[in-house]
Amino acid sequence: MRVRLRDLAEGLGLSVMAVSKALRDAPDIGAATKARVRAEAEKRGYWPNESARSLRVKQSGLIGLVLPDLASEEGALVSGGLTEAAQEAGISVLVGIARSGKQEAEQVRAMMGRGAEAIFFLPRISTEHRSAALEVVSRAGLPMIFFKRYPADVGPGSGRVSWVVRDMGGAANLVLDHLSDLGHRRVAYFGGHSADRSHAEHLRGIQEGVVARGMGRVGGIQMVGLQPEEGEKEMKKILEKKERPTAVICGNDAVAAGAARAILAMGLSIPAEMSVTGVGDGELSHYGPISLTTVRFPSLGRAGFDLWKKVRDEGGEMNPLIVKGELVVRDSTGRLKE
Repeated sequence: MRVRLRDLAEGLGLSVMAVSKALRDAPDIGAATKARVRAEAEKRGYWPNESARSLRVKQSGLIGLVLPDLASEEGALVSGGLTEAAQEAGISVLVGIARSGKQEAEQVRAMMGRGAEAIFFLPRISTEHRSAALEVVSRAGLPMIFFKRYPADVGPGSGRVSWVVRDMGGAANLVLDHLSDLGHRRVAYFGGHSADRSHAEHLRGIQEGVVARGMGRVGGIQMVGLQPEEGEKEMKKILEKKERPTAVICGNDAVAAGAARAILAMGLSIPAEMSVTGVGDGELSHYGPISLTTVRFPSLGRAGFDLWKKVRDEGGEMNPLIVKGELVVRDSTGRLKE
């Protein structure tokens, strides 16, 4: 039989209110009493009835997170930061995988049915212009936070809907300043998907920054994707050209790792003959073919959770966050060999 709060109180000779306050670490309960209550609770296997508590305070202690997958570095980084922050706050996370608009909406409905207080969402790139999941959440009036990208019909006036994105234009300028200081004037660019807002912003930053610094771009605009094999494939094409770049700027670390592999396979030296940069500071920046110079961002998952939690606790509206990055210089960039 489950041990109730009343059972603990009777066994300790205390009121139910005093036991409840002791378990919540209330300041008006003495340290000795708190220690007695916690020891008795542990001995008898008591745990709080969160369902009953949620009915009282109208907070379930549950949030939902919808991702296109967990295997990708993108999904792992968002989910890792958010779940760590939620755990520290005593909030549980329902995680769902959705690879289509229909699945996204289904996952959101299921999470709402379980009592999720808010929905956190890393959308597929193809949901840039419209999101069925957003429509479901908006009708219910729940808070919703997008990571990295968001539908075109979401604007600053959307109230309880917000987003957390990386400052990819700023990331482009950090890398270009670094390469320019090292004397590079011919660069190639391998971006992600042009339909993704963050990669489109990165591309614009590169295009404008190259012109502003008197640099030239070799190979035109290459939006190759997000995987190492795509960076490797495009790098091989660039290396076959008569005019080669002296530096390669990539939209993420995975593509940069693939590009570096192709460069090394051609017998070229990194960075003496060609420099390579990424974005993200993920595992591949440390454990790829060479340690990558990259742009590191704070955890979007943690930033998004903190944004929602502040509004949950203090009220107000969620304002969008644009997270700034910092340049991390490693072995993949340097001055050209004379």
